[in-house]
Amino acid sequence: MSRSPKPHETVLKGIPAAPGIAIGPAFLFTKDHLTVHPREITAEEVPVELERFKEALEQTRKDILKTRTLAMKQTGDIVARIFDSHLLITEDAMLIDETLERLPKEKVSADFLVYDFMLRTYRSLKAQQGEYFSQRADDVRDVARRIISKLQGLKEDYLFDLEEPVVVVAPDLSPSDIIHFDRRNVLGIATNLGGATSHTAILTRSLEVPAVTGLRNVSDLICNGQSIVVNGNSGKVVLFPTPVHLREYRTKQKRFFDFWVRLKGIRDLPTETSDGRVVKLMANIGLPMEAEAVKTHGGEGIGLFRTEYLFLTRGNMPSEADQVEEYKRVVETVHPHPVVLRTFDLGGDKLMPGWNFPKENNPFLGWRAIRVCLDVQDLLRAQFSAILQASYQRDVRILLPLISDINEVRSAKKILEEVKLDLERRNLPFDHDIKLGIMVEVPSVVLMADEFARECDFFSIGTNDLVQYTLAVDRGNENVAQLYSAYHPAILRMLRTTIDSGHRAGIPVAICGELAGDPLATLMLVGLGVDELSVSPVVLPEIKKIIRSVDFATARQVAEHVYEYITAKDVEKYLLRTMKKHFADLPVWFKRG
Repeated sequence: MSRSPKPHETVLKGIPAAPGIAIGPAFLFTKDHLTVHPREITAEEVPVELERFKEALEQTRKDILKTRTLAMKQTGDIVARIFDSHLLITEDAMLIDETLERLPKEKVSADFLVYDFMLRTYRSLKAQQGEYFSQRADDVRDVARRIISKLQGLKEDYLFDLEEPVVVVAPDLSPSDIIHFDRRNVLGIATNLGGATSHTAILTRSLEVPAVTGLRNVSDLICNGQSIVVNGNSGKVVLFPTPVHLREYRTKQKRFFDFWVRLKGIRDLPTETSDGRVVKLMANIGLPMEAEAVKTHGGEGIGLFRTEYLFLTRGNMPSEADQVEEYKRVVETVHPHPVVLRTFDLGGDKLMPGWNFPKENNPFLGWRAIRVCLDVQDLLRAQFSAILQASYQRDVRILLPLISDINEVRSAKKILEEVKLDLERRNLPFDHDIKLGIMVEVPSVVLMADEFARECDFFSIGTNDLVQYTLAVDRGNENVAQLYSAYHPAILRMLRTTIDSGHRAGIPVAICGELAGDPLATLMLVGLGVDELSVSPVVLPEIKKIIRSVDFATARQVAEHVYEYITAKDVEKYLLRTMKKHFADLPVWFKRG
């Protein structure tokens, strides 16, 4: 009798959705494929079926409200608002009116009509460009599944009663799935579908569960109980690790845990080199609730607050009053430290319903970010006004994204001054000397950095887009992913040019892209003279440890030496050798794989 071959170790690359590392047995969580066949009913059954539909809607609303309450307790108000969009779907006039109209005419069951509506709506939304529409499609599918389950008398299948700690593997997970699972026994998550900014990813980060999404077929490659490693920082998932490698991964996990325990002791110490060179260490956040993590991880403020969440968690235009409330919440949480609020970076993959976004062959080079805000000035004026109101007696700063032309800065400054005059007329207090900076993420700004430095109060280098636009590499395209590297010598020269130009003009220069949070780059960036680093809250202690462990002269030598190399691979090899030499206990290997 032949034995089935042992599975080989397999490494998959997905999208890092929530930081951390998880090792454990896989638990395959799948829901039945949502397929409903038309069931004919008689004329006498129509009134009963209509009542069943209305009751299913009402029961679904009640369930969603319970889920929202649970989300509020676990994650706070902002994330709980994700379920507001689910409630709106149960009140959708098209869904309700179409079902009430078709059912008596076609004499088919309500579950099929809901399924048919969901399928058409889902496909239509998925065909649209932009992450909002993709999220909306997933929300429609989630709510339709709930309604159909009620109509068919089925119980919702959630991860309530896990008997042991597991890594959950699934084709996809809805926000409802995430909120209801047993956090004590979920070590990590790996899914076929999803992205870094999906509602599911937002929830996993909020619950601090390591997660990797966008793995395509992970649920087809593994069975219950088989070993799996999820690296939520690098986006790698290892299936069937060999016994030798599994021991290595567990050793790495323990070292990393021990390292983090030691880092707690430096949380409240200043970020400075051993000879007193100060580097401001701040954090990037995308939700107000993440501000608390900035404090607990020793951050010295928020260097990048992505305000698009106001659209992505609501799906509509936030009012000025709503914005004031949300911004103040974050500002008060980290006071007396500074908060840098980036104006809405809409467009690209963040398209909003009801907006006349043009169909573009390359939306990332099209109508987005500052271009949208300067064309839709009511949007920018309301946001400027809200930020200014949150700035009263607090350290608040404004950051403009995707600047490529100096007239964009001048136009924004003119609008800002007009908004200040309006607030004075309304007798609303604000910081009259609020600082305004620009994102340096387009090559034209680097080439004219001296001129731009005279127009603003600070620079913040966004390395993610700077790499993309300089190397002509779509960072989301797997076919050219190997060409995307922030360590490309051209990028390093751009960093040096920008930092030097800022300092000549007497303004501080920050880096807020992914490169800032890579421990491999820390010595180099400090040596280049960067004034501020803004990183994910989870890596704050690690970066602080590195900075506090070296003198500035050593960092400067590292920075000078990288310019001797002419390939990104050689730069990375040199930096890795250097880090291993200076930091034997630092798990840089964790970030590299």
